[in-house]
Amino acid sequence: MKLLLLRRGVLAALLASFGLVACAEFMNSLEESTDENTALGSLVRGANRLRKSFQDLDPSEEHYIGRSVAAQILVLPEYPLADGSKAQGISKADIEKLDAYVNRVGQGLSIACDEVRQTFLGYRFGVLESKEINAFAAPGGTIFVTRGLIERTESEDELAAVLAHEIAHVTLRHGLAAIQKSNLIEAFKYLGQGAAQATLDEQQLQEVTGLFDDSVQDVVASLVKNGFSKEAEYEADALGQRIAAASGYDAGSLRRFLQRLGKDGGSGGLMSTHPAPAERLENLPDIGSSSVPKPAAIEARDQRFRAATRS
Repeated sequence: MKLLLLRRGVLAALLASFGLVACAEFMNSLEESTDENTALGSLVRGANRLRKSFQDLDPSEEHYIGRSVAAQILVLPEYPLADGSKAQGISKADIEKLDAYVNRVGQGLSIACDEVRQTFLGYRFGVLESKEINAFAAPGGTIFVTRGLIERTESEDELAAVLAHEIAHVTLRHGLAAIQKSNLIEAFKYLGQGAAQATLDEQQLQEVTGLFDDSVQDVVASLVKNGFSKEAEYEADALGQRIAAASGYDAGSLRRFLQRLGKDGGSGGLMSTHPAPAERLENLPDIGSSSVPKPAAIEARDQRFRAATRS
C-alpha cells in the first residue's frame, strides 16, 4: 500500500511537470469524465491545469524538469562533477577557483542581455571532470561545461562564447522540445484507461510513471548522445553570439573557437553531437565589430582567465 501511495505521489509530481497541445481535447474530455474527489480526478486536473504546451510550463515546472535532467547527467560515469578528488588530478582549491570563475562569467552573461530568458532560480554553472570537449544545458538553466572544453578555450571571451551558446539553448527551450510527445500521449492513454474504472491499478501506475521517466531520458539523450537538430544549434549559435556581444565580449570569439575546432579535428563530445564546425561557421551570422573590448578589458580578462584555468 505504501509503495502504491509513493508511486501515486511520484506520478502526481510528474503530471504537474508535463503537458501537450495535442492532448488538449482529450484531456478536457477526460477531466469532465472523472470525479474530482478521486485520486485519478485530482491527477487529471493537475495535469490539465499545467498542460497543453511546453511553452505553457511556468518557470518552476521547467526548473524541476531540468533538475531531473541534470541529476541524470551527473550519474553518468563519463561525466562526474569535478570535485578536486585525487583521482581527478586537480586540487580542491583549484577546482573551487575554476568553478567560481565559470559561474562568474556565466552569471554575467545571463543578466547583461535582454534576450536572455530568466529562469525560476537563475542560471547555475558546473564543471564536469571529462577530457571531452563538451557542454550541456538542461531546461531551467543548469549548465555544465567539461574541463576538456575549458582547456581548449584560449581566452575568457571564447569561454563566454561557449557559455552564451548554452544559455541560448535554455532561452530557446531546446531541451524541452527534445521530449518525445509519443511518450506523453501514451501516458495519457493509460490515464484514459484508468478513468473508466475511476482509479489506476498497480501495473498502470508503473507504466505511466515509466513513460514520464522516459520523457526526462529523451532530454538527456538529446544532450549527451543525439544532440539537438542542426537548426537548433544554428539558432543557439546566433543568439549566443548576440548574448556575448551584449555582455561586452568580442563578437568574433565564437567564430575563432569554431575555426580552431575545425582545424584541430577530433571526434566525440560536441564534435559528434553538433554540426561540423565548418557548417556552423557557414551558418553563423556576421555581426562584424559590434562588440570589440578595449585593450584594458582584454588584459584584465586574460589575467582572470589564466589565473582560473591554467593552474
